[in-house]
Amino acid sequence: MFDEPNPKNHRFSMQKCSDEFEQVLNEYFEKTLAANPVMATYTGLESGEGKLGKATLEFETRQIQFARKTLVGLESISPQNLSPEQHLDRLAIRAMLRRKIEDFERGRHSFDPSALDAVLNILLHELQRSEDDLKRATRNLKTLLKDIPRFLQESLSILRHPEIVWVNIMDQTFQGSGSLFDALIVFFKNDPKAELLISVAREAFAKYHAGVKALKPASEGTFALGAEGLQRRVRDELGLDYTLAEIESLAWSEIERVGSLLRAECKKSGKGRDAETIIAHARKAWHPKSDLLDLYREQTVSIASAFEKAKAVTFPKNQTLVVREVPEFMRHLFPTAAYGSPGALAKKQQGIFWVNDLGKTKTTEAEKSSERAQHFGLLLTCAHEAYPGHHLQFTTSNQHPRKWRRLFAHAIFYEGWTLWCEQMVVDLKLDPSPWIEIQQLHDALWRCHRIIVDLKLQTREYSYAEAVKHMQKHLGFTKARAEADVNWYTASPGVPMSYWLGRLENARLQQRLMTGRGWSLQKFNDWLISFGTLPQRWLEAYMLP
Repeated sequence: MFDEPNPKNHRFSMQKCSDEFEQVLNEYFEKTLAANPVMATYTGLESGEGKLGKATLEFETRQIQFARKTLVGLESISPQNLSPEQHLDRLAIRAMLRRKIEDFERGRHSFDPSALDAVLNILLHELQRSEDDLKRATRNLKTLLKDIPRFLQESLSILRHPEIVWVNIMDQTFQGSGSLFDALIVFFKNDPKAELLISVAREAFAKYHAGVKALKPASEGTFALGAEGLQRRVRDELGLDYTLAEIESLAWSEIERVGSLLRAECKKSGKGRDAETIIAHARKAWHPKSDLLDLYREQTVSIASAFEKAKAVTFPKNQTLVVREVPEFMRHLFPTAAYGSPGALAKKQQGIFWVNDLGKTKTTEAEKSSERAQHFGLLLTCAHEAYPGHHLQFTTSNQHPRKWRRLFAHAIFYEGWTLWCEQMVVDLKLDPSPWIEIQQLHDALWRCHRIIVDLKLQTREYSYAEAVKHMQKHLGFTKARAEADVNWYTASPGVPMSYWLGRLENARLQQRLMTGRGWSLQKFNDWLISFGTLPQRWLEAYMLP
């Protein structure tokens, strides 16, 4: 006869597995953040500030060995005995570890010349901090500048055959780096010691640039993951069980559907007028009466109030959003508007919505008007970046009770969410502008084509040049704009396709939960953003009541 199962033993086994899982999770993130000061700084911890960390092959190898050890530890724990919340973290950390290991095994460290970008980004991060904490930012900037030559020398030492597309990007970064160093000179205001540090850092940038250019480049398309690698990313990063062929079929179907909707909407504005013409006409006719900074503040409050009044989503407590004008010395470093999120582990959850009014740098009214026109459609921008877009979603995620959950950020969710917010602006009729749906559909079509380009680039069906031509042919992009778009596609496999696939995932879940179960829009959105920034399929599998 079989022995009766002992409930006490079962509970002990569950608790043991749960404790082991938490131990693996804690050990990985605590050691990783301690070893990577820049990552720690971005998460909001003070422990890494003013440091660039190591960039040697020995350091990278140790990090991968630790990642492999962590993965083995995870796989030694029975998933049957984990809680639903732990299952979400299990999938997320497993995806993170596999991506790091895979990139190392394919030698990305030996062909990725992105060290200049890494340095410029952390310097810009500290410049932005100076608006709230000048003394702290000043201290951190000086120690970072002092560390740049060592960091870039180490980074250069592990490069072998740099990816040619990324070399070109690095070249552009180097050519534009002077503007940030100029901003630093203005920031430090006649500080001889700081000026010397900046001068030495400039020289280090030049040495790194020359060193990369002297290396024999890798063969064309080295950036590509290949079909097998991209399929793993689709499963691990996007949480989807689609094959690549199914994703391509889905993309072309969406291109036809969205294109048809766009053409129908354009017909309402007059025969023979396409989306570009209608949007260009509306932009030309747009003459805001308010100062741009005031206008952004008004629209941010207005769109937040409209979503609250519509009972579309609950706004998190203990968060603030500040709308600020880009300081004069940083104007040349920003696009028209940009959002800076608070660190995932930062105590103060304050986001900054930067507004760059380049019209103030112009002299004639025509030039000022031309610059202001670049901000056309800013209500959609506010919904995407601020409320209820990135700011609301990330500050909600950053208050999740599971500490490490806040460090997982899957594009299929956070970019899918922002496109969902844009769709809600149209569906809830929060903007009476006659062109708003045309602009939203026009941008949606762009995101649909991203799926095709991302897929074909990473599976080597498209060369870089063919990807650029696709954007020019199907979206009317200039060559320069198409290249700028494709450049970041090459370095972020699976992310470009995540925008529209995430938007579709939200729509699919809305159909299941609002239409199928009778949930309100607010209940649906609150449920969706309450678990962090994870693939929708995981939430559906483990968190649906």
